[in-house]
Amino acid sequence: MTSTTAALLAAALTGAGIALSAPVAAAAPACGDAELIMARGTDYSRPLAETWAPVDDPTVGRPLDAAVRAARPDLTWTLYNVSYPADSTGPRSRAIGAVDLVAHLVLRSVECPATRFVLAGYSQGGEVLSNALGMGSDDFPATAVIPAPLAPRIAALLLFASPVHAYNTAIPEPYAARTAQYCVPQDPVCNPASALPPDAGYGAHTRYGEAVTAAAAFAAARL
Repeated sequence: MTSTTAALLAAALTGAGIALSAPVAAAAPACGDAELIMARGTDYSRPLAETWAPVDDPTVGRPLDAAVRAARPDLTWTLYNVSYPADSTGPRSRAIGAVDLVAHLVLRSVECPATRFVLAGYSQGGEVLSNALGMGSDDFPATAVIPAPLAPRIAALLLFASPVHAYNTAIPEPYAARTAQYCVPQDPVCNPASALPPDAGYGAHTRYGEAVTAAAAFAAARL
């Protein structure tokens, strides 16, 4: 990964009408062996003021941070929370999230050449991550896509209840084997309406803590 790639990314985002600013709200921690980049769900810790601390999300955010560290205690870990509104503005919020995720990944890759990354997203955060993989949403194309030269640095991708799952579960290469997708069958957020069982409901959208241990093991095996 070079400064040339970072410059190309900045030019592409500027052309899309999105400013690329430093995505870090506080001093970045020292480089670790692995970094969890987490995109939170709608309305969790909004507005987000500190991007280097766990989001107060009892469903996925905090449990996943603890689980990946427990799964690989031999590694030093850092955590970055994607800085975006995570509100109900739809395409605007997700676009800001995808831009921040990609920009952070580019910059952090330059700063920490030996660090490998685990990317995770829950609910709207899952859609942010899906968009960063180049998977457009049903109402908006992907805004910022992870540059191909960074692919070898990404060990695992964890998608929890991504709305994109409702109409597209095909993860683009080279990420398919490195991606785990979690969508509770009763969850209307990530399942097509035609596939929902009679007992479907939004209560199922809070059940992703059940998948955290398996997700952490999936990531740990690929680091």
